Amino acid sequence: MAKKSSKDATLAPLALEADLRIGAAPALRDTLLAALNAGAAIQLDGTAVAQVDAAALQVLAAFSRDARAASVAVDWVGASDTLRRGVTVLGLNALIELPARAGVN
Repeated sequence: MAKKSSKDATLAPLALEADLRIGAAPALRDTLLAALNAGAAIQLDGTAVAQVDAAALQVLAAFSRDARAASVAVDWVGASDTLRRGVTVLGLNALIELPARAGVN
């Protein structure tokens, strides 16, 4: 497949793994850095996340910070309740801007 050259082009959503604990953090970091280095808008799908810990949330927070600094748009197409709880418990809502729940204003 040809690489899209437009900085605003959006690729298919990047689906996060179900298990985002410390063992998955290095691979998560590598995947997110590769997406960020592509320079295109990024869509993340966190609907499958069943387990998450502080290490993975730190990776997501750093990625979100770096994406903002690089003016790369990051949109979430979904987030599991587990992911939402982890983000909220660690107070990372301002950095990791998860989508609003369906039906919630």
